[in-house]
Amino acid sequence: MSTTAKASDHVKPCNIEQSERHNRRDADYIASLNPRTLYVRTELSHNNESYVVPDLKGVTLQQHYDAIKAMVKQKTGRAMQEKKVTVIGKNGKPKERNGSSPIRESVVNIKPDTTMADLQKYTEKVRKKWGVRAIQIHIHKDEGHYTNPDDPSTWQPNLHAHIIWDWMNHETGKSFKLGKKDMEELQDMAAETLEMERGKRKSETGAEHLERNDYIIQKQEEEKKKNQVDIEKQKKEIADMAQASILDKLLHSGLSPAVRKAIEEERTIHKEELRQATTAVDENGYPYVWTSGNKKDQPVTWEELAKVREKEKKKAEIQAKEDKDAALAKAKADKEAAVAKAKAEAKAEHDAELAEMKKVHAGLIDKERYATNEKGNTIYWSGGSKDGQKVTKDERIKWLGDQLKESEEANNALCERLKDLRELIFAACSLNFKKVVQIIVDQWKAGLRQFTKDLKDFLLKAMSVEKTTEGRKTYVNDAFDFAKMLAKTDPDLKLDEKKLKPLKEEALKIADGTWESYHQKRDQLFDAAVIALVEMGNCQNQRHLNQKQANTIEAFLAFDGGDRIQLCEEIWNVASPKVNYYWRDGTFDALEELRTRELNHRTYGNGRGL
Repeated sequence: MSTTAKASDHVKPCNIEQSERHNRRDADYIASLNPRTLYVRTELSHNNESYVVPDLKGVTLQQHYDAIKAMVKQKTGRAMQEKKVTVIGKNGKPKERNGSSPIRESVVNIKPDTTMADLQKYTEKVRKKWGVRAIQIHIHKDEGHYTNPDDPSTWQPNLHAHIIWDWMNHETGKSFKLGKKDMEELQDMAAETLEMERGKRKSETGAEHLERNDYIIQKQEEEKKKNQVDIEKQKKEIADMAQASILDKLLHSGLSPAVRKAIEEERTIHKEELRQATTAVDENGYPYVWTSGNKKDQPVTWEELAKVREKEKKKAEIQAKEDKDAALAKAKADKEAAVAKAKAEAKAEHDAELAEMKKVHAGLIDKERYATNEKGNTIYWSGGSKDGQKVTKDERIKWLGDQLKESEEANNALCERLKDLRELIFAACSLNFKKVVQIIVDQWKAGLRQFTKDLKDFLLKAMSVEKTTEGRKTYVNDAFDFAKMLAKTDPDLKLDEKKLKPLKEEALKIADGTWESYHQKRDQLFDAAVIALVEMGNCQNQRHLNQKQANTIEAFLAFDGGDRIQLCEEIWNVASPKVNYYWRDGTFDALEELRTRELNHRTYGNGRGL
């Protein structure tokens, strides 16, 4: 007779070696158990479940214990207390226990339908409440005991789970302290989460928790006493029946025929009533009868009907098992056929892909080896011993190198001749024109976009030989053309003609007389841009330029029309010393937003953080 287990979570220091052997169900561990009190049925072990936290998979409890020791030493500066002490266990026997219990184990009663998710929910509540972390959970459904070790039908399952706890605070290096009230609350939490009846409190019963083997022995002794009481009761009933039979014989001896006949009739009636009570009937009240065998046409008793139905049930179970085995065999054969087919299809697909890859690879090798023109077409030799053959890249590179060498030699010869022509033309130029050309080359080499005022004055004086604006512009064009010629005929001067454009525009402004007004306007816009950036930088509530400030800086960038990077650097170099040191980085970032036009995608407010 089974009883419903009540909620219980008994926590104790973890015997690491014993715990792992027990939860792993090691063969040598199972073999070491006492057959008379065997509480593990290996044929039920497939119903067991285990869970290990992801970060400790593959880590033994001993390894985790050693890691905790190192953590305690690091956090507290002291070694963890490991000295064993002898204590008296709850069974009254002395036992050794480690001085520190960083890893603890609890045994939790469960219901037949309790799941691993239910236990994880319970351990998560414990972690949130006290910080104690569950690192392993093992559900055992193959344990229990026999009320009569000689009778397999007396098996009583002991459904429970083992929870391995890390009882250490890894922030402080100290263990968690749970008092009596905490442990009582832990029991309440187990009952509530697992939806089980709460066991009676120890303070109410005074009972001590029994270890597993002690509990099994106690249950067997209780069943033994109960069976002994039942046996004595049955013996008394048998003795009473025997005495009644003897008394019946004594009462009926020497009775008259009439009285004896009346008694026999009463017995016949009683016998018929007994027959009717023991004969099995269907739902309509018709009796069952034997249809074959030595009891043909005789009524079937309820006991016989029960045996027949039990036999039919076993036969049906055997047939069901055979049907199941046949279905499994068929499913296995179908699966193997499907796997074989899938493998064949996968191999065919793989072979096709491999052939395609080889084809592509051959094409790539061909492409890498042979030279192609700008349209991607293969180049072939024309004439000579290799006429019609493909030109390799190495051959193409060598041919192009030879062509380049010849071209450089011809170019150098042409430069030497142009130098002579340049010197001849330059000798006929005025001294001021030569100086103007040299100024242009020097500014070009320095990467400058503008002329200083003194250089501007010299250029204006030099080109004043021309009396008209068009004449002075022609003077400028000639000077810049001569500067380009100098760069082209001098191998040491490798200058980018694109960078000469703003310098030429500057010289043309000098020629047409707009240089002063242009620079006056530019200086005004530049000063306004600097003021706008400094204003934003020194406002502690601004993280970005507001619309007005951004428009002011953009007006300067648009008027100048030069490279945004160089112009923003020019603004920053003047503005940065005027911005509070602690806010310069943020101010620079705001200017970068404007330079990269990120601000174009913003909605401007009053300049506060967006």
